[in-house]
Order: sequence, then structure tokens, then C-alpha cells
Amino acid sequence: MSGGFGVNKMDSPFIRFLSFMADLMILNLLTVLCCIPVVTAGASFAAMHYVLTKMVRNEEGYIVKSFFHAFKQNLLQGIFIWIGMIGVGALLWADYMILLTNGSTTTGWPAIILYAIAIFVLMTALYIFPVLSRYHNTIRGIIKVAVSMMIVGMGYLRTIANVLLFMVPFAVVWFMGMDAMPFLIVFCFTLPGYFRAVLYNGLFKKYEEAVEDTTEQTEESTEVSTEENA
Repeated sequence: MSGGFGVNKMDSPFIRFLSFMADLMILNLLTVLCCIPVVTAGASFAAMHYVLTKMVRNEEGYIVKSFFHAFKQNLLQGIFIWIGMIGVGALLWADYMILLTNGSTTTGWPAIILYAIAIFVLMTALYIFPVLSRYHNTIRGIIKVAVSMMIVGMGYLRTIANVLLFMVPFAVVWFMGMDAMPFLIVFCFTLPGYFRAVLYNGLFKKYEEAVEDTTEQTEESTEVSTEENA
């Protein structure tokens, strides 16, 4: 006898939801474990976003296999980018402490400029690992694409929503303290990360379509040039 909500059906919405949450939990645990060495955190976040994007596009296969494929692929660049981000963050923090030490107000122009730079860096940083996870490029190229997506996303309020979703784990800790540890262990990165992937997936598709159009135009120009030379 089947239940009224189709619980006994393997393809029911309830079972799909449980499978989805289990995938997020497994992915979060992998992300946390691969962040433990600290320097590998960048590659871990890139691998997480790689899997999340596939989930949003209904392309996901094996979570563990896909994660470690992306982790290995982005390990070197992820390490350098992560160290660079830590350095930039430390520099901004040092500048802030200098302002306080010198007796400057936290609402004066130097502080406002520093806040603006910090916000710009944060918004850009939120796109760096998703970009790293999807596209092969130099570190400089990855940062350029991330900045471009951040600016375009701002027009649709996606970047602001991206920042708010990024802040969810911090808000949970702020309100719940140590009681939030179970949530942090199983969903802190991947649950808000999934909704972030929903937001930036549209930008990625536009970027990919633009790249495809450019590639097609280049190929057509090459073919025409070859025919003229012949």
C-alpha cells in the first residue's frame, strides 16, 4: 500500500529532497576536511563550487569523484589564490588597526575608503572560486573574470544576495554560538553555497555563450581567410 505522499516511491519528491540534502552534507564534509591543511582551502572551495554548479544544472554524477577531480585540477592555483586572499585580508586589517591606533575615527574619509576597498575585495572574492572551478585561465585572468561578473551581477542585485548568503554561517554562529556546530559541520558551506550557485549560474551561462560566439566568429574568420589565400 503506497503512502498518500508517495514516500514509498523511490522517485518521489520527498526521496529526491532527502537525496539532495545527503549530497549537500557529504559535499560539506569533504569541503571541511580538505580545508583542514589551511593552504588547500582555496582548492577545496573551488571543488565545492564545481560540484554545486553541476547540481544546479542537473549534471551531477558521483559527488566524491567529482569533488576530488576538481580539487586535484585546481590545487596549485587554488593554493596561490588562497594565500593571496589571506595576504590582502591581512593588509586591510592592518590598515584598519593603524587607523584606530592613530586615533582616526571609524567614520572619517580614510575609514570609508578602506571600507569601500574591503567590500569590493569581498564581492570579487565571492566569484573567484566559482570562476576557478569552471574555467581554465591564468590567475590574473580568473580575477578579471571574477571582477567582470561581480560588476554585471551587481546590476541584477545578484552580488548583494551573494554576500548575504555568504554571511549566513556567520549569522548562525552569532545567534546560536556553539549550538550551531552541528549545522556548521554538515551544511555551513554547501547549503548557502547551493543558492549562491543558483545566482551565479545565470552569469556563467551568459559568459559561456559569449565565449562560444567569439570562438565561432574567430573560426569563421579563419575559414574565410584560408579560402581567400587559397
